[in-house]
Amino acid sequence: MVTFNAIGGKMKRQKLNSILAIVLILSLALFISCEAKKNTADMRITMEKEVSRTYTPTDVNLSITNYELTCTSPSNEIFKYTTKRNTFILEGVALGEWNIKADGKNDNGTVLVSGSTTFNLNDTNTNATVILNELKGTGNVSLTYSWNSSLVKSPKLVITFKGVDNTENRTIEPPISSGAAVLSLEGIPAGSYTSNAILYDGSVQVSGAIDAVRVVDAKTTAGSISLNLDDAPAIAGHITLENKVGTPVNCVITGIENGQVLTAQKKYDIELDTQGISAEDITIQWYLDGKFISSDKKTSITPVPGMHRLDIIANTKMLGSTGSTQINFEAAVLGVTGQPVLAGVIENGDIKIGGRTNIDFLPDGKLLIVSDTYQTASICSIVRNSLKLENSVAINKAIKKIRVLNTGNIVAMISDSDNSALRWTYDKNTCSLINLVNCAGNIYPHTAALKFDRIYDIVHPGSWVTGSFGVIGYGDEVTAISLRHLTNSNTTPGSSDNFVRSGRTVNYGSLIDYSITASSDDGDCIGYVNPEGKAAGSKAINGTLKTKAFEDSRLVGASAIAIMNSPDTESIRYAVAVGDSFVICKGNLNSGLSVVGTVSRTEDGSSLNTNYMFTDKKGTYLYALNTGDNSISQYLMEDDSLTFVAKTDLEITPQRAAISNSGVYMFITGNDSSKILMMKINTQSE
Repeated sequence: MVTFNAIGGKMKRQKLNSILAIVLILSLALFISCEAKKNTADMRITMEKEVSRTYTPTDVNLSITNYELTCTSPSNEIFKYTTKRNTFILEGVALGEWNIKADGKNDNGTVLVSGSTTFNLNDTNTNATVILNELKGTGNVSLTYSWNSSLVKSPKLVITFKGVDNTENRTIEPPISSGAAVLSLEGIPAGSYTSNAILYDGSVQVSGAIDAVRVVDAKTTAGSISLNLDDAPAIAGHITLENKVGTPVNCVITGIENGQVLTAQKKYDIELDTQGISAEDITIQWYLDGKFISSDKKTSITPVPGMHRLDIIANTKMLGSTGSTQINFEAAVLGVTGQPVLAGVIENGDIKIGGRTNIDFLPDGKLLIVSDTYQTASICSIVRNSLKLENSVAINKAIKKIRVLNTGNIVAMISDSDNSALRWTYDKNTCSLINLVNCAGNIYPHTAALKFDRIYDIVHPGSWVTGSFGVIGYGDEVTAISLRHLTNSNTTPGSSDNFVRSGRTVNYGSLIDYSITASSDDGDCIGYVNPEGKAAGSKAINGTLKTKAFEDSRLVGASAIAIMNSPDTESIRYAVAVGDSFVICKGNLNSGLSVVGTVSRTEDGSSLNTNYMFTDKKGTYLYALNTGDNSISQYLMEDDSLTFVAKTDLEITPQRAAISNSGVYMFITGNDSSKILMMKINTQSE
């Protein structure tokens, strides 16, 4: 027998007080008296009860209060007896084959359970057992599931309703109305079942629950189940089970407690302490957020960040002794402030991920994903620990880099397949990119005859900008670095909507190909470097972009660059990854730039091969993506130095990353990978 107490924490559950008697053991003992004849005997019938608790009908008593026995003798005589006692003696009955049927009833006369046996009563066979293992009749089920409709925009509820003995197995998608759905079933054979509900927002699972359900003849089992993980029931983590002799035993979930805050991505061992009930006498199923994880008494979980519901379904060999309990808990990003922790993995599917994948956040918090393999832009919402596709837009070009401009609704893209650039307008109402302006394959510095041979980066509109945005590129016949701005005017004969010079060409000294670039979020600071050790910096001062160049052997082998905090209004500072070190460059744009320090990354590791660097929204931390050991490193920016903070291993070879406008989420793409990692950033101190 299994009794489950309704549990607490953060999920509401209907508390049910009914008691279910499931298995009835009738022991028949033969007592032969000295004076009795050899063809008769006294027959004693002993009945034992057990109880169970789960989702049950509220208008029926599931306690067995009386028993009805129908006994057919060897001569086909029928004897009927009713008793409220668990011991009943039939005196002087004939030896031979008896057919015995027993019904267990409640105080209203409803048959809850039945059993029968054929027993040959003789001198050597003096004990008989009748197992009450037949649950009678059919009943109905009405379970109402609810959730916060303002948080789940495209809900879909999938329910698997399954019999413990596998005689019933249905998958239902009930209709949804105003954040609720009702599982309504009729004519279900009496017995014990589980109802496993998974709630989706589009294709993304946002919640899940599994509960035990008891069906009784001619009755409706009703209940209300909240799928809001922040809701709190009253009791949690305790189950009452009966051992094989019918003694109630209090069993407890150990390892975590209801309402506990766990550390995300940390392993926790959990166990159902059954207080001596042997493994062969109990069946256990663990579920996390509605998904099956284990059938062992002891298992483990490694939760991703967010709210979670841990369910357990258990039953003994006693008929119908099935029930459930739950624990609600939060897995929080704890530990080092600013450190990213894995929250989920998004794989190629409806959201197109593959090859060189660029990402950036749109002004309404959605994530823009552009894959050059599929030449498609996917616009996605963050739902729980995953992404939900809102819309897809055909780009029809292999895109090198994208940037959502700081002006709000403009998305810039560059393609190195034809050294072209594109400008889109983001419509948040339709989640779409519209009003494409394409440079038709050329980015003109000043005449139609000259164009970039290579194109590298996009620059936010800064205080010096007169057009839409800037583009950094190189042309052997043009300039070292050219910043161009998109206009919608027909400035070149035979062409339209081209990038034009707008009087903002950066040109100094001999022609230099700066292939590694970075710019600040306000567009007023730009850093340039190449693997040969040549570098430069630009800054907007009083609306004019000023540039200084320099060369240093310590920059030879440069692989990535990131803008750091500016020392003052006329200076620039940036970090360059060179081998397993950072080289810090700084200078005043009126006097010149130089290397001001080198930071060894011995705490970080070796052979890091950093290929991309970026900073957080507050300008506190610098992050480095390392392809040498597939990791992301975190550094605290302090004036002209960087202090190692933490390192997180990644399951992909990282390529690009983006931090949400809120600073809570970080997404990382992989080099030729079909996955994107969703990270959650710890924004609290230890």
